[in-house]
Amino acid sequence: MADEAFEQKKADRRAARRSKGGEEQGTLNLTSLMDVVSIIVVYLLKNYGTDPVVIAPTAGQKVPMSTADSPVQDGVPIYISARDITFGSQKVVQLNETGDVDPTQVQKHSIIPLYEMMAEEADKAKQTAEMQQKEWTAQVILIGDENLKFSTLVDVMYTAGQAEYSKYLFCVIQKNS
Repeated sequence: MADEAFEQKKADRRAARRSKGGEEQGTLNLTSLMDVVSIIVVYLLKNYGTDPVVIAPTAGQKVPMSTADSPVQDGVPIYISARDITFGSQKVVQLNETGDVDPTQVQKHSIIPLYEMMAEEADKAKQTAEMQQKEWTAQVILIGDENLKFSTLVDVMYTAGQAEYSKYLFCVIQKNS
């Protein structure tokens, strides 16, 4: 009988709790959901928001327009403006008023200071590719001014070829057709 009385009291308490509180209002906690969404957005921005190659033309340089449509590929950038030639982020050669390289720095179409820097970079890139067991791509990205002299471009390309860079990519701004 004591057990029945105990069970009855327990049932009465449950009924009293249910009748006192009525229906509880449930609240939705969005903090955890917002944390997950924020993490996913940051991940996507970090992985898909950046290009493998960052090309920032030098001051005063006008990159030519084209209707070409090809994806950005990785390579070593060479900036050729109306005033100078820059390899990577370092200015290598100053051009004269006519847009030509100083003849004392050119030997048989090879621009000596540019060749030295490119050959050194090629050696480093080959060693890195060998350590990573990958093939060296030997690509160079030519970012030229729209008013660039063809003879200067030929000299830069010849120099790149002498430094073992065999693939040339030309940077252009895509215009809508």
